[in-house]
Amino acid sequence: MARRRELRRQRRQTLLVQLWRLVALLVLSGGFTWVLLRHGWTLRGPEAVIVKGGAALETDQVVEAADLNFPHPLLEVSPRALEQQLIKSLPVQSVRVERQMLPARLIVSLSPQIPIAQALRQGPTGRERGLLNAKGQWMPVTEASPQPITDIWVRGWNEQQRDQVAALLRQRDRFEGMLKAVELHPDGHISLVTTGLGRIDLGGEPALLNAQIETIVHLNKTLPEHLRQARQGSLDLSNPERPELQMPNPPAPKEAKTQP
Repeated sequence: MARRRELRRQRRQTLLVQLWRLVALLVLSGGFTWVLLRHGWTLRGPEAVIVKGGAALETDQVVEAADLNFPHPLLEVSPRALEQQLIKSLPVQSVRVERQMLPARLIVSLSPQIPIAQALRQGPTGRERGLLNAKGQWMPVTEASPQPITDIWVRGWNEQQRDQVAALLRQRDRFEGMLKAVELHPDGHISLVTTGLGRIDLGGEPALLNAQIETIVHLNKTLPEHLRQARQGSLDLSNPERPELQMPNPPAPKEAKTQP
């Protein structure tokens, strides 16, 4: 009986030792994994962000749009969330983000946007020239910038009216090539320069823009030719239900010279 009790005691001791060894191994491996995740796979600086594609954007621009602070744990970066953030913040058509473990890097592949129009805006140092994509977003001009696919100009571009500009650019085909310029005024009003209807004043109410576009398309098809005096008259569409066509004043008749 004493021999059996001794054997059971030894087995219990052996089991306890094995359990303690297992717990210690788990603690050590967990700590090592935590240290590796927190400090081993860490983006040390902007040089760990690799930007690919032909979007003509600098790494600093991508890092700023991604709102990344360094050092930053690589595994805390959600590729899907970062893709959605960059597509909203940058003038790009698509974004793909990949995490690379060894070495710790973030691979950002950008597909460039196609510029639709040329634009002018008032910047900190004066007048700036740029390009606009289909979303009305500002694209700086670089040596790698492609030519815009239209000859439309947007003058006075600002972020507050970007959605209205984008809506006009999306509808450009419906204007049948007569839209030449979009002018944004400091008071929020918008004017269009067209080859068929002259100058069109839209006012400053964004909610009326769709109705104004429909009115322009309708007038372009139905307005009599003798009233379509490009670059001479103007069309007030601040109230699209009551468009007002203003014709240029006729030149004053010359007074006949009297003989002395």
